[in-house]
Amino acid sequence: MEERYSDRYFEFGQEWDGHDGDDVAKLIMHAAERLAAVVMDEVAVDEAMSSLYRAAGIPSVPVYPREGSWRKLWGDLDGSDFDTFPLGQKLTSLNAYAFWGLSPKGERGVCSIDEIKEVIDLVKRAVGSPSDARPDTPEIDRTLLAAEGRLALDEGRPITLEQLAALARIGLKSVRNAAAPSSGSGLEVSNAAATAESALNWLTARGGFRNSIWSRAGEEETAPAMETIRHLEGEILWVPFASDGSEFHPKTCLRGGGYTVGPKDAEEKIDDYREALARLARMRPAAYWRRPNSANNWGIVTAEAFHPRTAQELGLTSAIGGEK
Repeated sequence: MEERYSDRYFEFGQEWDGHDGDDVAKLIMHAAERLAAVVMDEVAVDEAMSSLYRAAGIPSVPVYPREGSWRKLWGDLDGSDFDTFPLGQKLTSLNAYAFWGLSPKGERGVCSIDEIKEVIDLVKRAVGSPSDARPDTPEIDRTLLAAEGRLALDEGRPITLEQLAALARIGLKSVRNAAAPSSGSGLEVSNAAATAESALNWLTARGGFRNSIWSRAGEEETAPAMETIRHLEGEILWVPFASDGSEFHPKTCLRGGGYTVGPKDAEEKIDDYREALARLARMRPAAYWRRPNSANNWGIVTAEAFHPRTAQELGLTSAIGGEK
């Protein structure tokens, strides 16, 4: 059976590691240091960076002594705190396209090839060239190279070896070895670029490569959806999920014997998962909870929406029928 778009999107949300947020943090701190050097007024920079902190949606600004306090204010954040920034959200979308072949507009986000190019250009302008005087951003650079490589394949154009290495998540040296005529890889290379057909065949043969299905975003899945509903037996729980696809899961979000919910500086720890779910459902204007990324850094995420999950799917004992 052909893979459904929603299944691929959910898989992306479960495995997305969010490492690009660390690079976003580097870029913001670098820009602030440049601003401080030009303005030569730490108090003014403190005020500017505190205003940016609030405008970016971080709930409250801790009170620090003046004279350079912005460095501690921003330095106390970890990479996952930057996922909600506009650039962080664009990078999440671009990662979905680059490595998962999904639309950068999300699960039901119908898009065109021109809109994909626009997202790539927006991120490139925000980040700047690697030759510029800026911090190293290896995660962002790899995502951009992979996105440009997939775009080339989607348009049937040659893909550079650098782009191919990023898309395959391996080193450039390994791709160059595979590109050698004696390797037998099947890659057809000219001027340090492989033809689209040979590159797709090579990527597919390696395993783990996901074909582009972004053009199927928004397709009707009425029949499979009805089938899913018919099989949702037992206790149904409405679970929030974030824009990156990660959800408030009873195992992954458990820390120190409880769950942390609520916006920054207004968080509370709740021991019981169902009680935490109920609290999230009542939060306004949005639900917030803490969860770890792949590096086990815990950060706050915001609910995009809620979806139905059975107690069995979540590894919980059903509360229906007198079970505890």
